[in-house]
Amino acid sequence: MELKTVKKQFNEILKNSGVCDAENNVNKILMHVLNINKATLLITNYISAKNFKKAKKLVLKRAKHFPLQYLLKQVEFCGNTIFVNKNVLIPRNETEQLCEMVFKTAENKTVLDLCCGSGCLGLGIKRNANADVTLSDVSKKALRVAKKNAKLNGLEVKFVKSDLFENIIGKFDIIVSNPPYIKTDDLKNLQVEVGFEPVLALDGHDDGLFFYKKIIDEAPRFLNDFGEIYFEIGLGQDKTITKLLSKHFDCIKIIKDYYNKNRFIYAKLKEKVC
Repeated sequence: MELKTVKKQFNEILKNSGVCDAENNVNKILMHVLNINKATLLITNYISAKNFKKAKKLVLKRAKHFPLQYLLKQVEFCGNTIFVNKNVLIPRNETEQLCEMVFKTAENKTVLDLCCGSGCLGLGIKRNANADVTLSDVSKKALRVAKKNAKLNGLEVKFVKSDLFENIIGKFDIIVSNPPYIKTDDLKNLQVEVGFEPVLALDGHDDGLFFYKKIIDEAPRFLNDFGEIYFEIGLGQDKTITKLLSKHFDCIKIIKDYYNKNRFIYAKLKEKVC
């Protein structure tokens, strides 16, 4: 079958279903099915009936707004290939910025990735810094994905199944976390695609701040002197989280993401925490 005709057909299917960036979606699905890169796709003229059938199946699923990343089963993140499935949140581009901030200061330090999900943050830090990294999550299924990603990328890290700090032992130089931060009532108003992601990784309870409050309250006991903490946060949460941090932390900084939105918070443990 002629590939340009197939592309046109697939593009129309996605556009008619209201999928954004249909052409890019189609190209990525075809690259995945044909196991080729973008350059090779540009010079490929035909597709077999077998591969057409495989690709169309994925396109029709994408037309129902099933996330592209789940269809392709992977995301590139901070130098790693991260396997994803319905048991973990899909890593976002903004979160790469958080990973970069941490790995630039993590050399020869101990790092705890709390609420690790797919492991993208902790593994990204390990990929780019000689750090002792521990990944923790309450979900067995998420940890299974994180362990798979560590193996996939040839990275040695530690894993702990823990409800926040419940099973964490020892102290760390850095704690980084991208916890659930969406208000429970707002979950129903999210993009259709987000509805396929695990609620456990999204639901920040009534005010969206449940996990920040618990982490900030307990973190001082798990940080070394002048230990640092990094968070990804939801829009409009920066002032409240800053206030929560101010009891035990100083040097608090709000950092904007690539879209000029207040997306991250950094803080350092005070000299003496009672």
